[in-house]
Order: sequence, then structure tokens, then C-alpha cells
Amino acid sequence: MVIYIFAVISAGLLQIGTIYFLRGNFFGNFLYTIPFILLYQFLFLWSYEKAPNFIVIWFITTALTSVLSFAMGYYLWHERVSLVNLIGIIFIIGGVAFLNIK
Repeated sequence: MVIYIFAVISAGLLQIGTIYFLRGNFFGNFLYTIPFILLYQFLFLWSYEKAPNFIVIWFITTALTSVLSFAMGYYLWHERVSLVNLIGIIFIIGGVAFLNIK
């Protein structure tokens, strides 16, 4: 399951990076981002297909991309962090840990 989580984290970072790259000049940069879009979509689909349980990897993907997006927003755009945000991240990480317990 670790390899699938690593693939999902890599795909999430690529997805967030691609969106950040497209923010500047969408039409000018779109052709440059097509390989990145294809790569992160391949990683997502590969992890969905090969994982032993689709529902588990789907929930993990959703949770990790949300946490990664929040972290990138904090570091790149200096968004404010409230106690509610931190509690939500703790619940997400706890839920992912519980999904991995058999």
C-alpha cells in the first residue's frame, strides 16, 4: 500500500504544481503542461487500478491531495492557518491511518 500512497502523493504534487504553473498565463502555458497532466492522471489511475481496494485508495487520494493543497497554499501563498484547519488535517491523517489498519 505504501507504493500506492507514494504514487498518489507524487501525482498530487504534480497536479498542484501544474495548477500553479497555469495560474500565470493559462493559454500560453497549456501546451507545456500537457505532459504533466498526463503523468499525474496516469499515476492516479495506476494507483486506482493496482491497489488492493479501490475505495481505500480513493479516500486516501482525496485526503492526501486536500492536505497537500492546504500545505502548498500555506507555503506558497502564505494563507492563514486556524485551529480548525489543523484539527481537520489531524482528522484526515488519522482517517488515512485507520484505513491502512487491517
